[in-house]
Amino acid sequence: MYGAIALVVIGVILLLVWLTRPNQPLGVLFATETPTATLTFTPTNTSVPSETPTITPTGTATITSTPSEPFDYIIQEGDSLDAIAQRFNLGEDGILLILDENPKIVNDNNGVIFVGETIRIPPPGRTRSTSTPIPNLPRGTKIEYRVLPGDTLAGIAVRFNSLEQDIIDENNIENANALQVGQVLQIPVNLVTATATLPSTSTPITPTAAAGQPTATKAAGGSASTPAATCDFQENTSFVTQLQTLINDERTSKDLSALSVNAQLAAAAKAHAVDMLCNNYLAHEGSDGSTPESRVEDQGFNASLVVEDLYAAPVNVGDPQSAFDWWMSNPASQADLLNTNTTVFGVAYVSSEESMLGGYFVVIMAK
Repeated sequence: MYGAIALVVIGVILLLVWLTRPNQPLGVLFATETPTATLTFTPTNTSVPSETPTITPTGTATITSTPSEPFDYIIQEGDSLDAIAQRFNLGEDGILLILDENPKIVNDNNGVIFVGETIRIPPPGRTRSTSTPIPNLPRGTKIEYRVLPGDTLAGIAVRFNSLEQDIIDENNIENANALQVGQVLQIPVNLVTATATLPSTSTPITPTAAAGQPTATKAAGGSASTPAATCDFQENTSFVTQLQTLINDERTSKDLSALSVNAQLAAAAKAHAVDMLCNNYLAHEGSDGSTPESRVEDQGFNASLVVEDLYAAPVNVGDPQSAFDWWMSNPASQADLLNTNTTVFGVAYVSSEESMLGGYFVVIMAK
């Protein structure tokens, strides 16, 4: 009996195994271990768009060489109105044109510009209606002029063929040395002849320094005959003596030796003063190309060192004290007056109401 039961059980098991195979009716009812497919990624040669940078024009304004309208400019370190005017080719009246375009420079800043400040620059070619007097304007015609940094009344008078005293009277000026940058003056033009009448042996010299301004230089050698007087002039021995005293008092106060008066140096100083007076200029180089050293040599003085200082101002303005103060306020000329190597000097003063600059002081110091 047990054997029969065992055979039945075995038969049932075998039947079930057969019926549950995958291809048999009951096979679909039971899960089988089906191998899982492995996904293999095959790289493809699909092109990917590259990131090519695109240059987009910015909004920065580029100043062309010939702008037709005013444009903005930012003040840089080291800028000056004169340098800006030259950079943008604004011509002789460039500073005035900039001030016209930017009145705040004068009204708010008293003529001072600041780094980082934006100003308007006029286009090249623009002119001012009152920039330069027309040569055929009637004598005494008045034009407006705005004072620039460094201007003097005498220099303005020279520029417009005017007279300093007439400018003072026209504008009720109390202190000729206290002009303000941006100040507007009424200038009566063409009161004097634009070109001085010179002797046939002289070469016209354009004034190289405004009247009333000190100049100083060491002589650079050369030889030329000293020109003779070519116009009427007046001398003032009192002015000469006062200036000699002022210079020597200043030297002794600084524990320096006083200078001795030398007739040859005085003659050389007078010759150059007369040349400048008659030929309407202010410069160390004479109208004939002479130098301080050559003029001293022409007077028979053998020098190892020559120093010359000049000062010019209208007769009613210039005096020994004003000349001395100008020189002492200028480091170069102050160094000349206090030069420890000089031992002798000559002083001259000549003047003429007909001269464009009025009166001339010349001091020559030598060793």
